[in-house]
Amino acid sequence: MIGGGLAKRYAKALLEAAAEAGTLERVAADLEALGPHFAGKEVAGFFANPAIPAVQKEAALTALAERASASPLSVSLLRLLQARQRVGLVPDIARLFRDLVDERTGRVRAEVTAAVPLATASVEALAAQLSAATGRQVHLTPRVDPTVLGGLVARVGSTVYDASLRTQLRRMRETLSKG
Repeated sequence: MIGGGLAKRYAKALLEAAAEAGTLERVAADLEALGPHFAGKEVAGFFANPAIPAVQKEAALTALAERASASPLSVSLLRLLQARQRVGLVPDIARLFRDLVDERTGRVRAEVTAAVPLATASVEALAAQLSAATGRQVHLTPRVDPTVLGGLVARVGSTVYDASLRTQLRRMRETLSKG
């Protein structure tokens, strides 16, 4: 959990710096693009390997940042983490930073699961309905799960809205079995 505490401190400090610079969304996008690169075993192993010279690691960081078109603030974070040998925290910092930005901007992340892929218009309409229900801007991620059978299951934070055919059939079976 020490790493989690460190990641949270870095994420909070980055949030304040990005807010001051007016680049919250840009830095969030940078970290979303960069985080998965540092989650892989090969990249994490590369940066954790003491036998690899710091110059080589710096060149690799620069290449990753350029490929992601990262903002100067995001590049500064990467260089700071590299100097302190904490590049492995990037995925956690990215996740925590996104959560902090969402909290600050009144946004909430949600997931909707359906048996078949949903049309973009349906996803947007559902996001609008969930925004109205929660009073917050909902960023909706669609998912496909054939076991839902039909209908939808939406998860907003810890709240689940289950309008799936699977659940309706289960409830009907329970009602019938009770007599």
